[in-house]
Amino acid sequence: MIKYVLWDFNGTLINDVDACLQNMNNLLEKYNKKTIDLNTYRTVFTFPVIEYYKSVGIIETDDEFEPIAHEWMNGYYAMEKDLKIFDDTIENLERIHRLGLKQGVLSASSNKQLRRLLDKFGLTQYMDHILGLDDIYAKGKVEIGLNFINKHHLSPDQIVLIGDTVHDFEVATKMGIQSILFSGGHQSYDILSQTNTLVVEKIKDIFMFFL
Repeated sequence: MIKYVLWDFNGTLINDVDACLQNMNNLLEKYNKKTIDLNTYRTVFTFPVIEYYKSVGIIETDDEFEPIAHEWMNGYYAMEKDLKIFDDTIENLERIHRLGLKQGVLSASSNKQLRRLLDKFGLTQYMDHILGLDDIYAKGKVEIGLNFINKHHLSPDQIVLIGDTVHDFEVATKMGIQSILFSGGHQSYDILSQTNTLVVEKIKDIFMFFL
């Protein structure tokens, strides 16, 4: 029985897909590269993001990644004021709460950024834990998640991670927990369905998993 729901943040709770696409296209235009459309973005976006950068042509070598990544992040921060949550995000979090389940957010973003955006959108009150990068030694979502499970003596088979990328599926698998993928985020249904895990087109469809 599921007792804890871990949410991915970007593309799952917060709808930043259009912002990320526009941010990349701004860079592509700046460097006289061909821009991409939404369908292309949701097909080629991947982790590690350096491979995504290469696939859209913004970089060709590993050495070019760091400066472009910094430019991309600066552009993202500039767009932060225009970000929105998905229409049913609060309704879904409230419903999880009413089911008596604990929930938290698991992200490779910094805790500072997570808390700022969770507060902005009124989501902090629903989170029992906020799990982001807290120090320079954290390697990513897997390490953060495993440390969380061990610290709180949780049973992995009672936890589900809800995300929007194949990477979220891979993170859940490495953590030994279950996963559900949302096809309205950064990767398409066709890409996500290759994982053979449950894929939903709307977040509210996750609730059939708990019944």
